[in-house]
Amino acid sequence: MNAGQQETVIRIRNWVASLDIVQVGRHFAFAGVAGVLGSLASIVLCLLVEESYDLFLAHRALLYLLPALGIASLLLYRLCGLPLTLTTEEVVAHLRTNRPVSGKLSFAILLGTALTILGGGSVGKEAGALQMGASLGQVSAQPFKLGSLHKNRQRDCTGFAAACGMASCFSALFFAPLGSTLFVLEFSRFDKTLLHRIPALLIGCFTGFAISKAVNIGDHILPAITPPFSGEVVFSCLIVGLACGVVGMIFSQGIKRLRRLLLAHVRNPYIAVFAGGLIFIALIMCFDWVAFTGTGSTLLTNALKGEGVAEDFAIKLILTMICLGFGFKGGEIMPMFTIGSLLGLSCSLMLGNGETAFCAALGLVSFFAAASKCPLAAILIGCETLGWTCLPYLVGVAACSFGTRLFCDKLVEVVTQRFGTLSES
Repeated sequence: MNAGQQETVIRIRNWVASLDIVQVGRHFAFAGVAGVLGSLASIVLCLLVEESYDLFLAHRALLYLLPALGIASLLLYRLCGLPLTLTTEEVVAHLRTNRPVSGKLSFAILLGTALTILGGGSVGKEAGALQMGASLGQVSAQPFKLGSLHKNRQRDCTGFAAACGMASCFSALFFAPLGSTLFVLEFSRFDKTLLHRIPALLIGCFTGFAISKAVNIGDHILPAITPPFSGEVVFSCLIVGLACGVVGMIFSQGIKRLRRLLLAHVRNPYIAVFAGGLIFIALIMCFDWVAFTGTGSTLLTNALKGEGVAEDFAIKLILTMICLGFGFKGGEIMPMFTIGSLLGLSCSLMLGNGETAFCAALGLVSFFAAASKCPLAAILIGCETLGWTCLPYLVGVAACSFGTRLFCDKLVEVVTQRFGTLSES
């Protein structure tokens, strides 16, 4: 053993010797509890959202109550003392700075999402899962008195508790423990506090996954059938990746810019959500877009079977941007999956390659990678849901879409600066 290897061994021994075994045990015990609570939250969320949407389909006149239901969800947030415009991104910002997340958030986002779905709103339940998990994680961590994993060090673990709850609930919802762990890490931009606690995150995720899998309640995604390798399939990956990169940027930036525009000019969240509800109702009634209401899980399943038409992705995209941009409560990840799969199917129809179902699967992953800017998590979640045989294609299509998204962001930035300079001159 040379000097360098000896030094490495000594460092590892010193690191192990500095571990606080009691704190390690507390972290693992808490992760197990977070996994149980995350799975229970996911199950309740799924059942409530499913029941709400079934009620909407049975009584479609509930669509006309969507503006009022949006206002009711904001009043609920106000009653709980929560910011009316609180988003998942802001919850993650709390996580990164170790700021506490209110325990009332789990109740508010649960009912807020159900109210939107009850009126036919085009949102998902993933924001509910992530925010409920963060809220429950921090509340349940208090008795464990979590601290630094090493002796004689101080560490605020508020952010880790929220992250573990988020990952556990997300894992239970999508049956994807590995992808959920990586998603929270990537979404938090690989916060150092979380990186040091990956084993605990995995325990929480696998616990949540095991429970939800046992009761079989969650978002089921059809596995993909991988075609034989060919130049045509590679070309399809390229086209789907490019399309998802561009449209993913439009979707993500469109929602954010719409929120900023309303905040700057309307300023009153109640008026904004009411107006958004009226626009949504008008579009549904004028074009008979009832099939595009709700989370979009049926559209996703059909797309993964190769069923759908070319313009479906644009309809779901517009409706989801209106709901989330105008302030309705709910998530964007299942709509992302749906829009992506429909866009992939659309690309296949235009190419005429006969691989509509597989291109829909590629679109699911590549659109999520571009819109969320979490390509690694997108690949892993895709493998766990669609099948590991898709891995080479998913890596390629996610890389293509993510690269296209970065290029589009830079292009928009340059154009905005250029026109801003011209207007000033």
